[in-house]
Amino acid sequence: MYLLKSAVWLTGFTLVYLLFLRDERFFMLKRMYLISGILISFIFPIITFHYQVEMVASEISAGELSVDFQDISSSGSIDYKYILLILYLSGILFFTLKLFWQARSLYITINKANINNLDQAKLIRTSEISSSFSFLNYVFINPSVNETEEKEIMNHELVHVHQKHWFDLFLVELLCMFQWANPFAWIYSRIIRLNHEYLADEAALQRSIHPAIYKATLLNQMFSSPVISLSNSFSYSLNKKRFDMMKKTDTSPYRKMKVLFVLPVFAFVF
Repeated sequence: MYLLKSAVWLTGFTLVYLLFLRDERFFMLKRMYLISGILISFIFPIITFHYQVEMVASEISAGELSVDFQDISSSGSIDYKYILLILYLSGILFFTLKLFWQARSLYITINKANINNLDQAKLIRTSEISSSFSFLNYVFINPSVNETEEKEIMNHELVHVHQKHWFDLFLVELLCMFQWANPFAWIYSRIIRLNHEYLADEAALQRSIHPAIYKATLLNQMFSSPVISLSNSFSYSLNKKRFDMMKKTDTSPYRKMKVLFVLPVFAFVF
């Protein structure tokens, strides 16, 4: 029942986002909304409301009440609860081991590489990765990129580091681990990662002297993929929509009130 309630909460937050918030440009507010959705799906299923209802029972004579009993033998029946439980726990174990294996491979890469300690992050240049990405306060860059591209990539990845996007990714990894059977959990994970890229693009373009060079750097990185799911890849979900989100357009602050569309979800679930 806890898992069912948690899935309902998350599904409600996902649907509200997809219907009303997906194309909005207030990325930081959307980040707060998405983090709240994860925390609420973890905590609120524990909350229950109890109330007392008094009903007047009708008088029933003993002769009017008859109950038929049937002897049911359960010796040969299959308890599907245990089968579902084993299947669910197997899924958790699989995704836990997968995450552990990815973290282990990244740990080995960090130990083998030369680390450049910068003021704001630790830079690792390694040919073992093809696409630049950040993890905690580490920034990984392939040595093949030139100096101009490296500057644009650092402007982007340092946003992930400063805003601590790893915290959101850690929460969403836990979410997918425990709700792996819920397709909306995986959709939610993609939404969070994409919003991180919007946030980083927005800040990086403000630092960049030549926005066209920044976009060209994105195109040069577009055929690569992240090494670990807890990292922010520079070229994650590079498509026309991501470039459209980089355009400077003024929107009414009242559009932020769209987040209040989640209130009917609270009313429905409770």
